[in-house]
Amino acid sequence: MALGFALAYFGWVLFGERTIRDTITEAGTKALGTQLDIAELKIHSFTSTVELKGIALADPFDRTRNLFEIALVRLELEPKPLLEKKLVIKRLSVADVRTGTQRTKPAGAVTGPGFAPRALAEVQRFAQQFNVPLLSLTPFDTLKALALDPTKLKAVQAALSLAGNADTVKQAIDNAYAGLRLQQTVDSSAALVARLQNTNVRSLGIDGARRAVADLRRAAARVDSAKGRVEGMVTIARRGVDSLQNGLRAIDDARRDDYAFARTLLQLPSFDAPDIGSALFGKVTIDKFQQAVYWTTLARQYAPPGLLPKESPGPKRIRRAGTTVHFASARSTPRFLLRRADVNITVGGGGLATGAYAFGASDVTTDPAILGKPALFAIRRVAKGSDVDSLRVVGSLDHTTARPREIVNASAAGVKLPTVALPALPYRMDPGHGTSEMRFVFDGEQLSGRWVVRSTNLTWNQDSSHMRKLNTLETLIAHVLTGVNHLDMTADISGTLKAPRLAVKSNLDRQIADRLKAVAGEQIAAAQAKVRAQVDKLVEEKSAPVKARIAELRTDSEQRVADARTKLDEQKRKLDERIKALSGGLIGLPKLPGI
Repeated sequence: MALGFALAYFGWVLFGERTIRDTITEAGTKALGTQLDIAELKIHSFTSTVELKGIALADPFDRTRNLFEIALVRLELEPKPLLEKKLVIKRLSVADVRTGTQRTKPAGAVTGPGFAPRALAEVQRFAQQFNVPLLSLTPFDTLKALALDPTKLKAVQAALSLAGNADTVKQAIDNAYAGLRLQQTVDSSAALVARLQNTNVRSLGIDGARRAVADLRRAAARVDSAKGRVEGMVTIARRGVDSLQNGLRAIDDARRDDYAFARTLLQLPSFDAPDIGSALFGKVTIDKFQQAVYWTTLARQYAPPGLLPKESPGPKRIRRAGTTVHFASARSTPRFLLRRADVNITVGGGGLATGAYAFGASDVTTDPAILGKPALFAIRRVAKGSDVDSLRVVGSLDHTTARPREIVNASAAGVKLPTVALPALPYRMDPGHGTSEMRFVFDGEQLSGRWVVRSTNLTWNQDSSHMRKLNTLETLIAHVLTGVNHLDMTADISGTLKAPRLAVKSNLDRQIADRLKAVAGEQIAAAQAKVRAQVDKLVEEKSAPVKARIAELRTDSEQRVADARTKLDEQKRKLDERIKALSGGLIGLPKLPGI
């Protein structure tokens, strides 16, 4: 036994910490969806303390740089939960942090069936859903005829679908008309009237006359019932035709989308200021919100609401690893819990975030339903640096109920704002130092957010990698933009992950739109008119037969109803005349049942 303990001790000394470090690195990389590096790990068993040195986490959206590097992280743990394979952190300390550093070697891509790679793919699809308009300044003398594929036009698709609906409505009207049993009713009534046409009480006798009147009244009741069925058919026909009319309006609505689609193919510059704002700042805005969606999605995965069993991959072994299922009860200890962290961090490296910061967090756990409290966090700058005057980030992760809700608010002043490459000109816009405010809320499936950027130090630099000779319109727009020295931009996001919406506006939008109208208004209007005419031609080829069919359905159904009413009214009149003629000879006589 002594030999066994000795071997185990030396094995732990030689390989234990290295094995745990490699395990944490592998698990962290899979969990976060980006490469995690840890240079060294030290475990002090008697004090339940763990030290991690040389931590680097790669940016999942740019594998050539790190989100941060940390020289030292020290964790003081509560010993009792360790016996249950759970982590409760009493104290956390961090030293020497650097952000946005370049990696000596690009991080490896995280692949496989894990959640993080799927989440990264999902947010990339989320970003691709936005329809960012083009800011194209194509010279108008080079515009060519546009070849449109009719099958890609929404209005054509709507017309084809409406044609199928028209067939369904016509079948419903035919079935309703057949269900009237109109001809049987008319024929039966006409035969009865013809049989009793030249009869009277004298020829029929009192009993025969009474039975004839009863037959006539029953026939009249059948005619009245048929008239009620006709009115029911009117309702069916009107409802069906009205639905088709709504479909025609949907074609017109889709046609407006097709105008915009065709214009993007022709790359015409837009007169609309919101389109210009989205063209200028859409990509950089989507990138910001994409990162927020990614990290909140991971938070929901690893700190889910509720006490349902949670699954994780089982440990590797010779046989199948299987799945580990974690069952939790309301009185148990969370698998991971950081009760409170108050850390002063000095970020070095000479980057944009260099300076001293205070970081605080509370109730960070993998089982928020057990704890019953939302996780809170805050970051603020405590000393000015060379590139940031003030910074404050506050947020909460509320996963205590079935509907998770994440809120992040960030504001910075005197911060170096990101440069933006113009999508149509060989220039880069450098806002310099300014203010930036961002709010992001992910409530259930609903997204909402706003990003505001302001700067009074706007400069314009030529992009040497895209230098070329500008055409006349590009030269005019470049002259307008390079004369602007301040920036005021607001971007709003809303909707859901599967149907997001983006709206961007800035002080540059109106100036560009006004210049486009002044310089090339007539030429752009003529080009847009040609595009609209081509779309109208393709749409009319498919929608005109549908419109004619709907009009024919309306006319046919109205004619059928009118004919049915005329025939039934005529039969009812004849039946009433015979009833009156026969009933006149029976006045004063006792009535038979049914008369």
